Amino acid sequence: RYLKGEKVSRIAVSLNKSRKWVHHWINRYKNASENFHWFASESRAPKKFRTIIEEETEQHILLIRRDLSSEKMAQTGAISIQYEFERRGLKPVPAVWTINRVIRKHGLNKKKRLEKTPQEYPELFVHTHQMDLVGPRYIKGDGRFYSVNFIDTTTRSCFVKAVRTKSSDQIVQAIASFWKIHGIPDALQMDNELAFRGSNRYPRSFGSVIRFALSQGVAPVFIPPGEPWRNGIIEKFNGTYQQKFLRAYTFENFEKLCLQEKYFIEFHNENHRYSSQKHKTPNEMKAQMLPALYYNGSQHLPSLKQRMKIEIRLTEGCIYFIRYIRSDLKLHLPNESFIVNDDLKYSYVVAEINIVNQCLNIRQNEELVQTFPFTISAVDW
Repeated sequence: RYLKGEKVSRIAVSLNKSRKWVHHWINRYKNASENFHWFASESRAPKKFRTIIEEETEQHILLIRRDLSSEKMAQTGAISIQYEFERRGLKPVPAVWTINRVIRKHGLNKKKRLEKTPQEYPELFVHTHQMDLVGPRYIKGDGRFYSVNFIDTTTRSCFVKAVRTKSSDQIVQAIASFWKIHGIPDALQMDNELAFRGSNRYPRSFGSVIRFALSQGVAPVFIPPGEPWRNGIIEKFNGTYQQKFLRAYTFENFEKLCLQEKYFIEFHNENHRYSSQKHKTPNEMKAQMLPALYYNGSQHLPSLKQRMKIEIRLTEGCIYFIRYIRSDLKLHLPNESFIVNDDLKYSYVVAEINIVNQCLNIRQNEELVQTFPFTISAVDW
C-alpha cells in the first residue's frame, strides 16, 4: 500500500496502529537489501553484555575481605572493601554491586550456623500439657471472667474453662476436668502467674495447683519470666480462642458462655488441623496414641458451691523452674534468689526443688552442677 502511494497516516488509521509503527516496518523493508526475511522477528537479547570482572580485581576483593574479617572490630561489607581499594591505591575501584556479586559468588555472604551451646533451652518432658490464664474479659451486664486454657502439645487437644476469679481452687477444678477427658501428662507447663505457684506471703509454700499436679504424678514446670514464647503452643491457641470464640459470639451471661465453650472445644478437637501434626485433627492424633491414664476423681475436690479450700498434702515429687542466668549469677525463684557458679553465666539452667530431700538442685544439660538446702514451708493449702 505504501509502494502504491498510499499515505502513511491513512495506513496507520486503517490498521489501528501508530505512524511510528508503520515507519518502523517501512525502514525495515528499505534496509533489508537482499534479505527476503526482513519481516521475521529479531532476537531480543541485550546488545550489550555485562563486563566480566578481571581475575586480578576479583582476587583483590577476596584478599581485602579476608583481611577485614581478621580484624574483630572492622566492617566487612562492600562499602568497606571499596574504601580499602582506595586506601591501598588499587585500580580500578570496583562498584559496590560488583563487590557484592563476588562475595555472593564465593558464598561469603552466608552466615555460619552456630553450634549448640549450653545456652540452648532445656526440653524436660515429652508429653506435656501447657496451661495459661486469659483475662480478665467482660460480659456486658454480667461482669468479669477469666478463662483457664489448656493444650496437649502432642495431640493439640484443647480445653477451656471459664472462671469468675483467679482462685487456685477453680483452676485445680479446671485441670481435673481436662485430665478426666484427655488423660494425665508427664508435665504441666505454665508461666509464673501467682495463682499457679502459690503465695508471696509464704515464700517456700506451694499452692493448690502445684500440690494437685504432684499428687497425680505430674511435674509442674515454670517457664522463664518474660519469655511467653516458651509456652508458644498455648499462646497461639489463645489467639484462636480470642478470634474464633470470644469475638465470634455475643454471650448473654456467664452461664451461656460456659455452655457455648463446650461446643468450641468439641469443634476445635474435631476439625482444626495443625501442620505440625501432619494436618491431622486433635481427635485423629489422639486415636493414634497409646491408651492414657485418666484422672479418676480420687483427689478430694469441693464443688463450686462449697466455700472451702482444697487441702492437698505435699509429700513427694519435684517442681521445675527454668531460668536464664545473667551476669549477676543470680537464680531468681518467685520469692528469693540464689548465687550460682560462674560457669553458668549466660545460659539456661533447670532449678529442681526436690520435696523429699528438701533441696534445690541446679541442672544443666541434665547434669547436676550445684545443690542448695531448701526447707519447704509447712503451710497447708
